[in-house]
Amino acid sequence: MLKGAIARRYAMAIFDIARKQNTIDRTLEDVKEIAQLFAIRKLAYLLQEPKIPVQRKETAIRQALGDKVLPTSLNLALLVVQRELVELMPNIASELEQLVLDYKNQAIAEVTTAMKLDDAHTNLIKQALERRTGKTILVKTKVQPEILGGVIARVGDRIIDGSVRYRLNALRQQLLAGTASSNIDFLSGAEDGQRAAAADTLVTPGSNPQEETAEPRRLH
Repeated sequence: MLKGAIARRYAMAIFDIARKQNTIDRTLEDVKEIAQLFAIRKLAYLLQEPKIPVQRKETAIRQALGDKVLPTSLNLALLVVQRELVELMPNIASELEQLVLDYKNQAIAEVTTAMKLDDAHTNLIKQALERRTGKTILVKTKVQPEILGGVIARVGDRIIDGSVRYRLNALRQQLLAGTASSNIDFLSGAEDGQRAAAADTLVTPGSNPQEETAEPRRLH
């Protein structure tokens, strides 16, 4: 069975238990903590070394986690070690997080801007993405000066690129293809005052401030 399918199966199992016990958020926190713990090189070596007795491995896990996690979460950690799936723990955590997001009709948006956003612009982007996806958006921001200005928003496998760099590349391609003509004006707003307000290039100047300018692109 493929590793992704195995991780998904374990995530679904612990999710079903958490849903029935009304411990979804706590379980997700636990599983993320276990994934981080298993990523520690010294512990990962101990847990994956076949010559080390399983009992010693289980003792190490119980000592590391103690009462920090739910009994069901601890059982998951022990089961993963017993079945020699330690390296899949980060995948299980990722699959579980996606299950929780889907259950709550939420999505994480990774928003990249050339400069740090204030709360007003962050909320503007959040509202625009919620309109497009129909989900409650949880925004994670990142500053990347090389995009020059504007916003790149990634939600799952969809990318909405409203960056100045993207617009420059699009204009360059249009010029090379001889199709720019009347479309050159679309760049001016991004280069002219809107660099100071990075989120503005996510919306069409002069229109509804929650309408996005760039179409989503699929990752390949």
